[in-house]
Amino acid sequence: MEKPNYVLRATEAIWTDKHDSKVLRNVRTTTYIIIVVIIVATVLFQENIFMELSWRTKMLLVGLGITTITTRGTIRRPSEFELQFYQDYLVVYREKFFYNRDFARKKIEKIYYKDVKKIQYRQKTQRINLFGINEGIYWDYKKDGTLSEEPSYNKTMDGVIYFYTALSDVDFIKEIEAHSPLRVEIRNS
Repeated sequence: MEKPNYVLRATEAIWTDKHDSKVLRNVRTTTYIIIVVIIVATVLFQENIFMELSWRTKMLLVGLGITTITTRGTIRRPSEFELQFYQDYLVVYREKFFYNRDFARKKIEKIYYKDVKKIQYRQKTQRINLFGINEGIYWDYKKDGTLSEEPSYNKTMDGVIYFYTALSDVDFIKEIEAHSPLRVEIRNS
């Protein structure tokens, strides 16, 4: 296997739910289902179903609605990753990328320098985007913490590879430009 010319290990800031618990996810899902059922029943029967409920049930639904709204939100959490610079391509490697408390993947995203249409740093979101034809290979972690043997995702497509720079003191623009032929466009938006 080919060895990279340079490996940059860093911490990225991934967006995750502020209150990431199974109970809250179940409460949100249940609340959404109840609201949809009430709306559909109101349209079908042409009568306000919510007003037909007892005051206790109304209070419970209002409480669930408030809980659903107030527990939403995202925060940035640290996640380790690597930029691996090869002669002809770049790999964004994440050993364990958490989508939520119960779901994580190993992610390898590869893009040839010749296929990069543009690379952009957005100051407002503190995100670097690599636009172009790239290959993504992901393996899901099982409940017991082991990695699946076969990738759950393996596609080459015209899209974007990105990572957030907020929690790192690395000058990613300088590193990318020093170790690859790529030039980073900086955007204020």
